[in-house]
Amino acid sequence: MGKIIPKKTTSALKHFLSVLTKPQIKHFLVYLVGLIWLIKFHSTREIAGQVAKTLPDNLQRFLNGSAKKQLRLQEANENLLAHRANKLPEVVTAIDDTTCPREGKEIEGLGIHHSADGLVKGQCAVTCVLKMGGEWLAWAVGGYCPKSSCPKGEFKSKIQLAQDILQDLRQKIRTSMIVLMDSWYTCAPILIPIIEAGWTFVAAIKCNRILEINGRKTVVRHLAKGPRTYKTVRLSKKRKLKVAKRIVHLPKVGTVLLFITKGGAKETRFLITNNLQMSESEMVMLYSQRFRIEIFHKDIKQHLAFGHVFMRSWQGVQTHWTLVMIAYNLITLSAPKHLKGFRQRIRHFRSTVSYHQLLGLSKISTRRFK
Repeated sequence: MGKIIPKKTTSALKHFLSVLTKPQIKHFLVYLVGLIWLIKFHSTREIAGQVAKTLPDNLQRFLNGSAKKQLRLQEANENLLAHRANKLPEVVTAIDDTTCPREGKEIEGLGIHHSADGLVKGQCAVTCVLKMGGEWLAWAVGGYCPKSSCPKGEFKSKIQLAQDILQDLRQKIRTSMIVLMDSWYTCAPILIPIIEAGWTFVAAIKCNRILEINGRKTVVRHLAKGPRTYKTVRLSKKRKLKVAKRIVHLPKVGTVLLFITKGGAKETRFLITNNLQMSESEMVMLYSQRFRIEIFHKDIKQHLAFGHVFMRSWQGVQTHWTLVMIAYNLITLSAPKHLKGFRQRIRHFRSTVSYHQLLGLSKISTRRFK
């Protein structure tokens, strides 16, 4: 029996096809198929040649065209996830950024960015993932363009991009939310909106951050010195943490609960939450899930060509990233629950979904998707 398109795949696809014109639907599906089924080379020429058997000109126009199309696709993805999230009692989200190294002349959006490998020249995006019903899905991706490369008045910092993501979350998701962040995003412009929304944050802070205790200022690393009551929390069979907590005042934010964690002689970290009743084990369980966004970055770079961008225009890059995010969600939503790794999930998707029938959706009247 030939492969068909599973109902849950077409159900998710309708959210995206309904916001595109018929010509746009064709290019959207061609690029989606290229991202998922091509293994190594993901240039527009390769995708157009292998998938559509045409020249890449129209596909390039689709990617580099108006920002409105990309924003409609982003909103359709948010609506898809919000519909699922609002049926749940609680959602966990993580916000972070990732860098795609790039070299070349006249590539828009290039800059020098901090990464796990040090300073890297390339392009950068702020991303957000949601945990819903045990699955991690991509909520949004916002391209960070350095000020030197932006038209006047259009620059947005990473903090501002994260604020935009949080604002969309507040507008569309009505359920309880726990937000996980590393120390880069632990600042008043991010934390205050979370508090105002009635949500919970669990975030790392830098060791040189200034806190107040009983009206007296101190550097947070000083709180790890001297005698303190620590509780042992086991992360796994081989790893455990010693965790102490204390109520402190974070300037411009308010009263927070500070956790001091020690995993070794030189492994001391500091985390805060606005849930003053949170236990040590609950904090460790929650913050350990922040690493899922790192796994998400690894998966989309390794399997969906997130970093293999073959376009020079900044708009083309952002459209590419949005389509990668959509492809990731389609694969995740279509995968059986027992498949945990993304490598297994994308292989399952390729083996069970007919990409010929997927491409055939472009011939169906757009009224079917409205």
